[in-house]
Amino acid sequence: MHANRIILAFALSLACGRALGQFGPQEPQGRGPKLPTPTSFPAPGTYPTTESVTLRDTEPGATIHYTWDGSAPTSKSPVYDPLQVLFIGGIYEGDHGLKAGYTLRAIAIKDGNTNSDIANFEYTVDRRDRNAYVSEEILPGVRMIRDSDNDKMFLVKGSKKYALIDSGQGRGALRDYLMQYTGGLPIEPIFTHNHGDHIGQSDQFIRDSVEHIGEADRPAAEKLLKSRNVPDEVIEQHLLAIHDGDRVDLGDRSLTVYETPGHTKGSLVIFDEKNGYLFTGDSYGSNSPTIPDALWMQGSQAPLDAYLSMIVSSRANFAGHVKYVMSGHNDRPLNGETYLNNLQAAIQSLMDKGDAVLVPSYRPVGLQQVVVGDRFNNPDWVAVNVNKAHYLPAAVDDIAGLISLRVEGGKLSPTFDPNQKTYEVTLPARKALVRLTAVATSSRSSALTANNKDFLKTGSIDVPAQGATTVTVISPNGKQSASYILNFRAKQ
Repeated sequence: MHANRIILAFALSLACGRALGQFGPQEPQGRGPKLPTPTSFPAPGTYPTTESVTLRDTEPGATIHYTWDGSAPTSKSPVYDPLQVLFIGGIYEGDHGLKAGYTLRAIAIKDGNTNSDIANFEYTVDRRDRNAYVSEEILPGVRMIRDSDNDKMFLVKGSKKYALIDSGQGRGALRDYLMQYTGGLPIEPIFTHNHGDHIGQSDQFIRDSVEHIGEADRPAAEKLLKSRNVPDEVIEQHLLAIHDGDRVDLGDRSLTVYETPGHTKGSLVIFDEKNGYLFTGDSYGSNSPTIPDALWMQGSQAPLDAYLSMIVSSRANFAGHVKYVMSGHNDRPLNGETYLNNLQAAIQSLMDKGDAVLVPSYRPVGLQQVVVGDRFNNPDWVAVNVNKAHYLPAAVDDIAGLISLRVEGGKLSPTFDPNQKTYEVTLPARKALVRLTAVATSSRSSALTANNKDFLKTGSIDVPAQGATTVTVISPNGKQSASYILNFRAKQ
């Protein structure tokens, strides 16, 4: 009952505050035009989990003052910092979710102007029990499941079995909950990566089914399963590493897995090519507009040119056919190609402009991020938190490298990596010429040559399909260069 007493006391303070606000002294007013009333984002209403609130005002130079206790805000009330958000939290009593109400009041003030009217924003956080789930079919054959923390899981329907993409971190009987939708067909989990909010309920399925996870992330999943007393022999037989290009056949639906290292070393995305559905976990970010969320790359000690290269190469696998992106934390499917374009543009802008495009992060506070799009009006916006000490491979004017290198009809070995400078290219049959395509890391690069022929503007060039070809890229300032050597051989 302790949490209930807290909520009751909070409600009483609101009531007292309203009384004080109604009968307290009036705030001095200017004589200029009356300021517009502040607005809030998201709109007042009921939310299932902790949310953030942004206060907004359209008048340049105006300051917003606010209160939480129901009293009328004045010039002496706290000043809203537009670079931060105000959080409204959910409350639990044990595993039982409680309902908490919040009253936020705000006023706009500016010297020489008449103060705005006081805005009143009423919010409720109605927390689900920790063992509860809700779900809805968001696309044909795709059910989005949410746990108590609003983590997203996806049940994908097939004629022979279902795939479960991620398992959240709730405390309920997830497997039993899902069985009501599967008609007795088996469920085969695929985990996009090894973080607890994506593999947290993996122990409920592994005894009856194989589970798939990226090889680099398998040890963490194994550790969690052992902590849940899953026998070693079950883990060995049923927790399977899955690799780039592997398929999971559901019958009338086939899911292809692609490795997308960055958020974790073993991160994956899962593509339903037939329908154009891409399930991404956190690999490409989860930019919920209200938290507001972002792609967390601040922990990376490696420059983000490799991540940009991964985006370019993985998008080549999708061939522009992504209709919808389902991430681990967005409340709705995203417009696939639009969102991926914004993500690629965000990382590219870092390579081109560096610190000039960084802005303060809302979450966590104190970090820097790059943003493309308007989170208030564009659901396909993108934000990426960066490790400011490591995100660039060099000063922006000194960047010399490639993010993509492909030979038409040929196979590069090893797989392209911006830091790998020598490759063997196997061709299916001996040809006189083959088409070589390369993309410079910086779009400001001053030259891109193959065998001393510049193809910076075209991005592609025909080269002899034998011997060796050297691709050289020169930095924007012309002072740095990097060379990539391709050794061609015909397939025997």
